[in-house]
Amino acid sequence: MDPLTILAAANTAFTVVKKVAKAADEADAVYQSLSKWAGHISDLQEWMSQEEAKPSIFKKIAYNKSATAEAFDTLVAKRKIEEQEKEIKSMFYIGALNHLGIKGYKEFIHQRRAIKKKREKEVYEQIRRRKAFFYNTMMGSAITIIGTILISMVWYLIDMIKEVSS
Repeated sequence: MDPLTILAAANTAFTVVKKVAKAADEADAVYQSLSKWAGHISDLQEWMSQEEAKPSIFKKIAYNKSATAEAFDTLVAKRKIEEQEKEIKSMFYIGALNHLGIKGYKEFIHQRRAIKKKREKEVYEQIRRRKAFFYNTMMGSAITIIGTILISMVWYLIDMIKEVSS
């Protein structure tokens, strides 16, 4: 997805967060709106991290935008995220979400960190499992090939001994 499209979706979700926070005392509605906003922000941060990742050695390198356009997109996205984070914090402390209070904000931050940590752990665990799978597959294949060669050699020797003795 284009980062500007993701940023527009995040801005829309953020506008909904502000409206819901002003209109509702219901924490569930606020947290659902924050969840949608956080999802878009997560997509945007993923896009930014993918931009920093090294391309595959088998993939042809091609760029859709100029370096300047890409730099501006990234800069705008980072600034907008920071701005929205500050505004959400102030909404919890003194704004429309103050009925949830500092405790609500700390709970929000705590949950976000816990989920992020869990996801990173899952990613690293998947990488380790994938490496183990390929290692075990390669070792299994090597053992099967060596075993087949040894059995063929023994079979050939037994055949030769039978032929010589008859």
